[in-house]
Amino acid sequence: MKLKQTLLITLLLVFVSSGAQTAKLFAGKQNETDPTLNRNDATCDKADVYFYYPFGITWDKSGNMWITERNKIRLFYNDKFYNRAGKLGDGSMSQSYKNGTGNQAYFYSPSGIASNSSGDLFIADDENHAIRKMVAFTSTGQGQTVTTFAGQLPDGNFFGTPGSTNGTGTNASFFNPRGMVMDASGNLYIAEFNNFCIRKVTSGGLVSTLAGNITVQGTKDGTGSGAEFGGPYGIAELDNNYLIVSDFDNGLIRKVHKTTGAVTTLCGKAGENLIADGDFSSARFREPRGLAVADGKIYVCDASTLRVIDINNQTVSTFAGDKNSSGNVDGVGANAKFGILGGIAYDGKIGLYVTDLYYNVIRLVTIDDLAPVVDFTASKTAAIIDEKITFTNTSGGKPSTSMVWTITPASHSVASGSLTSSPVDIKFQVAGFYNVNLEVTNSFGTNQKYKGSFISVSTTGISVIPENVNIGVYPNPSSGQFNMQSLYGNYPIESYEIYDLNGKKVLSKICNKTSKETISMDSFNDGIYLLKVKTSETYHSLRIIKKS
Repeated sequence: MKLKQTLLITLLLVFVSSGAQTAKLFAGKQNETDPTLNRNDATCDKADVYFYYPFGITWDKSGNMWITERNKIRLFYNDKFYNRAGKLGDGSMSQSYKNGTGNQAYFYSPSGIASNSSGDLFIADDENHAIRKMVAFTSTGQGQTVTTFAGQLPDGNFFGTPGSTNGTGTNASFFNPRGMVMDASGNLYIAEFNNFCIRKVTSGGLVSTLAGNITVQGTKDGTGSGAEFGGPYGIAELDNNYLIVSDFDNGLIRKVHKTTGAVTTLCGKAGENLIADGDFSSARFREPRGLAVADGKIYVCDASTLRVIDINNQTVSTFAGDKNSSGNVDGVGANAKFGILGGIAYDGKIGLYVTDLYYNVIRLVTIDDLAPVVDFTASKTAAIIDEKITFTNTSGGKPSTSMVWTITPASHSVASGSLTSSPVDIKFQVAGFYNVNLEVTNSFGTNQKYKGSFISVSTTGISVIPENVNIGVYPNPSSGQFNMQSLYGNYPIESYEIYDLNGKKVLSKICNKTSKETISMDSFNDGIYLLKVKTSETYHSLRIIKKS
């Protein structure tokens, strides 16, 4: 009988996640009461799909998404969901255990799912206590065959039989295999919930116990059978040497060496099943289920929150969701609401896909600070012809792997550097306005920043004219009407002339020693102009900007 922990309500120090995160609905219609909706449709539009306890998510070699559900295996392909295996109908009534092709193969609460380099799918069939194999997908018209890869075959009641035997293929037995991950060699590592252990299944179907005292529940760290788990649930690869396991009943996150089976507790405290952020000694977990690793950080589905573990800083924080409230609400950080998060999968870029067991939907949570946050600067934004301007990439996010500058129109040349590096020096040969775009790529994605009319180039040196303290123009910029004022009243305005960027005079007026003039440029094109003003003392030059 599994131990029951008392839910404590002690509140500890709360840490706020430093990363940006946005949660939004990916697929599924919220449905809490009617489990029969959309259960008999072999194909369903993404916008219309209903799920019944969706849990596991993975991608095959072609990038197709696969999802486990209470009684079936779904494929997301060309913006539609397809029931590729499992008995159709209400998930609460149609679960069973049967090998076969397509909808003639039956499951009972499949959970973890993984795909090998050939595209074959491996499914932890939780309540059938077996690991099932489904052949690779080739087309929607194909019938995908499902067999038992490891674990006992169905008994006379058409359900699986629990057990704890190591062996090969159907000679081995499991007791609620739940979370599952596959390494690069095709080995499966399985969090086995009710055998309280981590099992390893080779690509040839050989089953062994990697860590945990099989059938014995506990909290001990140790090596191999010297370690004890309360209820392993989720599992993920941390790196080439270690696995990460969520110990659900103990409220712990454990680390397991893939070769030696050495188990250590990373964070959490057994028996204190609550949500508390903090360092590794003070952080607590309430119901840790699915796990994923992205950019070296561990993401944990924990009740109505998504937690993040920063191993380098040894901290745990709430990445998205609110421990004090639940819901099915899109939003950023704590403004996003979840019901009960189950499985999670990382898409290798910036997306974490999580399944909500309560609202029967799939949500996408983006790790917004991984992809490039593109920005750039220029040493000046106005110059004369053949004057050098230096452009510098100031993008945030993870380090870039490539960048491309695009400057239009093309009447410019590279003085030093290149259009694929930073900094880069540019000279412009023709007066006018230039647009600048920078596209940056890193290992998590591509982004770009566009600045229109960012650089102005003139023949008359408008860009280097200092502002004059004796003559003022306001508003500047203006949509068309400028007011020119002798600031101190001692320098009456006798006349003025206006020139465009090509040095052409476009407007002039004799003013007869006035102290204030109104300049009307409603009919002029937007841009930068040179204003030359003659006063009783001297000539003054100012830049004015016409901007509608």
